[in-house]
Amino acid sequence: MSEPLCQLEDFHFTRLAVQWHAPKESGKFEINYSFDYSIGQHNTEKNRYRLAFRVGAKSDTPEPVGYQLDSEIVGFFRFPDGTEQDKMDFLIRFNGCPILYGILRGQVATLTGSFPHKKLVLPTFIMKEIIEGVEQQKAADAKAQKRVPKALPRKKA
Repeated sequence: MSEPLCQLEDFHFTRLAVQWHAPKESGKFEINYSFDYSIGQHNTEKNRYRLAFRVGAKSDTPEPVGYQLDSEIVGFFRFPDGTEQDKMDFLIRFNGCPILYGILRGQVATLTGSFPHKKLVLPTFIMKEIIEGVEQQKAADAKAQKRVPKALPRKKA
């Protein structure tokens, strides 16, 4: 059997905050999910990566209703020696994010199983769309940073 191309070596949570807000009125509301991630490559061992994956969830109401989630899970991944850089850059996103999200889903469901409402099972998503959305947002943010005019130097009086 060949070595997996994207091997999760370890993971930990740096943040996992879940709150339950009982509704004051009956009615339906939507939960909005947010995603982000950041990637770091080891300085000397170029086949090792750190991936921090963040997920947030909150109601679309002025006052919080239902579950509110703020989380970050960090995974440490290794690729076989000799793996091409382009392949690692692709796989850390398209394999690493779903791996970490799966771990997060299980932990959140376990944790919220003892909350006053039914447990929170995070929905499944098409991770390709999530990753592409994050990348588009990062590109837009970088573009906006370039457009911000720099402050003019102050003249001394």
